[in-house]
Amino acid sequence: MFFKLRHAVAAFFVLFLIPVCVRAQVAIVVKPVQINYLQYESVFVRVAMRNLSAHPLAFGENIGLKGSLQFEIRRSDRNEPSFLKALKDAPMPDMTGVILPPGGEKSYMFNLSKHYDLRSIGRYTVKAVLRHPQMPSAYQSKEAHFNIVRGNVIWSRTVGLPLLDDGPEKKDGEAASASGDKEEHRMIKTREYRILSYFTGKSNIYCLTLEDKDNLYMLRHIGYDLGADLRPKCEIDFLSRLSVLLPASTKVYAYYQYNTDGNLENRQILIKTDRAPRLVLDPDTGIVKVVGGREARKDVDYEEIRDIQFLEDMRDPKSSLLDEPLDEGIRGPESLGAKDAAEKASGRSSSSDKKKSLLEGF
Repeated sequence: MFFKLRHAVAAFFVLFLIPVCVRAQVAIVVKPVQINYLQYESVFVRVAMRNLSAHPLAFGENIGLKGSLQFEIRRSDRNEPSFLKALKDAPMPDMTGVILPPGGEKSYMFNLSKHYDLRSIGRYTVKAVLRHPQMPSAYQSKEAHFNIVRGNVIWSRTVGLPLLDDGPEKKDGEAASASGDKEEHRMIKTREYRILSYFTGKSNIYCLTLEDKDNLYMLRHIGYDLGADLRPKCEIDFLSRLSVLLPASTKVYAYYQYNTDGNLENRQILIKTDRAPRLVLDPDTGIVKVVGGREARKDVDYEEIRDIQFLEDMRDPKSSLLDEPLDEGIRGPESLGAKDAAEKASGRSSSSDKKKSLLEGF
């Protein structure tokens, strides 16, 4: 009788206590890539998650696996208790396909500006919240802080948009359809180039913007602020294109030319010889030229990663300043679940294995 009772008690523990034991526990950390972001700059954060249980945690489309990752953001400089509302038509990251093995860690990057309006100057607090049916409750990260700053304008110039095509000529005696049409035809639209300097939390960098009263057409990091003696030199040509020459070091210079749509038209990396490179505007033709120095040789005169760290950003506006690609949420252009599987198949470790863990100490 005692033997049967003992087995009955053991069966009770198996049936009712094991489901509690297999519930996952997760440590989660959110960390902004920068402490300060320029106004209108995309705000990136890294989220790291570690499975502290002895069972895998899988995220899928099944209702029993349907988890979510959300953010709670508020303005901390105004003591606002309410969180920012997510933008319409900007769903939160889809966790489908992510698997956290026992003791495993995953780290992903997110652009918060795609989900929240972070254009106002001020100090913000962000927290990541992870939910899953197998977890007894939601797990929250500690609060992290970042600032949206205005930056310091070190150079600006307003230019008129070039009138490359005035349309067919009017015949003699042909009048405008209305008195306002002629005035509008004579009106030249303008845009403003600006170079700003701001402190990211680690270094002072230059940012180039192009805007008018209604739109921002370009916001690009172009280099480090190396001091007042090594500031960028700028000239505007006859087509209102901006030429920028800025030192990447005491010997290496980067030259960029942008048009009034914010597109990069020319790029050169130069090295100082007996004369330092400089910009010269021909007053007769309106053409800007670079004189002095010579074209630098990659990996001979300069190292692209060390000396021209913003070169990739200048070449492709969609590329990242970070040392690994930014993912459009957990499930963006490609599912990270599929990406992780491909990395395992190829023998490559995930990004979280290559970097110092954000979760050290847990």
